[in-house]
Amino acid sequence: MPMCLTHDAHASRTGRRLEDGTAHGQDHSRWSRRRFLGTLGLGAAGLNGLGAWGMPSVLAGWGPNGALLPDGDTVLVLLQLDGGNDGLNTVVPFRDDIYQRNRPTLGFTQNEVLGLTDDLGLHPALAPLHRRYQNGDLAIVQGVGYDNSSRSHFRGTDVWVTASGADQTLSSGWPGRTLETSYPNLIQQTSPLGVQVRGERQMFRGVAGGTGVSFSNPETLERLAEGGARYDPDAAPATTYGAEIAYVRTLANQSFRYGTALQSALDAGSNQTTYPDHPDHDLGDQLALVARLIRGGLGARIYATAIDGFDTHINQAGRHSELLTVIATSVDAFLSDLETDGLADRVVVMTFSEFGRTLAENGAEGTDHAAAAPQFLIGRRVRGGMFGGPPDLADLDPFGDLRHRYDFRQIYASVLTDWYGMPVSDTATVLGQTYETLPLFSGAVGTPGVPSVLPSALSAPYPSPSRGTVSVPFRLGSEQRVRLTIVDLSGRTVGVALNGTRSAGSHTVRVPLDTMAAGVYLVHLETEDGTRDTKRITVVR
Repeated sequence: MPMCLTHDAHASRTGRRLEDGTAHGQDHSRWSRRRFLGTLGLGAAGLNGLGAWGMPSVLAGWGPNGALLPDGDTVLVLLQLDGGNDGLNTVVPFRDDIYQRNRPTLGFTQNEVLGLTDDLGLHPALAPLHRRYQNGDLAIVQGVGYDNSSRSHFRGTDVWVTASGADQTLSSGWPGRTLETSYPNLIQQTSPLGVQVRGERQMFRGVAGGTGVSFSNPETLERLAEGGARYDPDAAPATTYGAEIAYVRTLANQSFRYGTALQSALDAGSNQTTYPDHPDHDLGDQLALVARLIRGGLGARIYATAIDGFDTHINQAGRHSELLTVIATSVDAFLSDLETDGLADRVVVMTFSEFGRTLAENGAEGTDHAAAAPQFLIGRRVRGGMFGGPPDLADLDPFGDLRHRYDFRQIYASVLTDWYGMPVSDTATVLGQTYETLPLFSGAVGTPGVPSVLPSALSAPYPSPSRGTVSVPFRLGSEQRVRLTIVDLSGRTVGVALNGTRSAGSHTVRVPLDTMAAGVYLVHLETEDGTRDTKRITVVR
């Protein structure tokens, strides 16, 4: 895959464009080196504990247990879109003139996209996922990001994998901390609770050490499950550095304790669906292995997969279409595979990428590093639909990029509390603080196929602060009458945003702010079921 071979004309954070010279090159150098080390296996589970425990502890391994998790337990499959996915050409605001003006070459028209709402459509390569959206199996969360996005591959990936703030550095991954918090007897497991087929090495690193197994590719996982050595120490370079690699590989081979459980699961599991064959991408192979492990009863709660190539600075159109085709066909095959015997009710796939891409295309028919982007959750028990609505392309951040509406840790918190059933206190332990959740799931936790009734609630308005319009999201537990009012801090009503009956589910009301002076206001939600909720908005001029 080519490195950044083009220039971008508009001003932005130093390091996101090729013309930023050394700063841009350093970020790519660190990013590429880490990915290279991952292919050597230096991100593997046998090494996940090295940083925290020291080398002797690796040989201690895990104690015997052998118990698999109950069949009713839910599973999360993470899908990393490595390189920074272009959200604006994934979920396309085709009706927005600002989008069309900024993308004379890359922009899509209404007739080219797969319709989602009156204003938004999916990239035409995502047809299998469009069908799942129509069936209610795809939730799209618009504008996901974090404050002060770094726009760096290296740092951005760290932030998303560790669930840290932009000014915070953590060595543990949020999946690792999740497993560590939920399973205090983790050290007794011989069946791994986290399996990484591809992706970032710190994903399953907990605070105290490794919490799962990691592999550089599907072939390594299969070879190890068949009883082979994880690494070939003799294949290391005949140099001082190579000798260190050989030594670490030997330790990793000795530390492996999950081979029996993996082999048993792969032997017991099989694929009931044909997966797409994309010669340049192995995502289908990764997901096929995950399906076999789930069907074979491994009992892992979190799986991590990845596909790279999203750093589309040059000639984006063809490459982006190819990548989205791989994702759509592979994920659809994976869920279809699990649907043959009801296992799909236990599984949700969640995408993430280190950043989105610029609104304006550059001079080489590509896009550059930016900030917020959409996130997908796909599965039989997600609450399908659009969360967040069209992006506000008229209200960009100081670098000219999309502002985020939802902090990415809100999505993580929603998964932890509503998918896994984790107590709010434990979620705060994993993520560092509490975050407002989104109603992303429609099934009761741990009980596949049983619908749950979520209470009515008002979510935080966005963007914040607001200019021109503000979007007010809320959910209703049942069809009922709802009233949304805007009041100032003296309690005077300055506007009624909604007064009428709405169906059960998630809704968003866009409120014009043209007649309101700059200042702080309150949004009040009142519903027929007795819900009373208030959120603050700040209006700026």
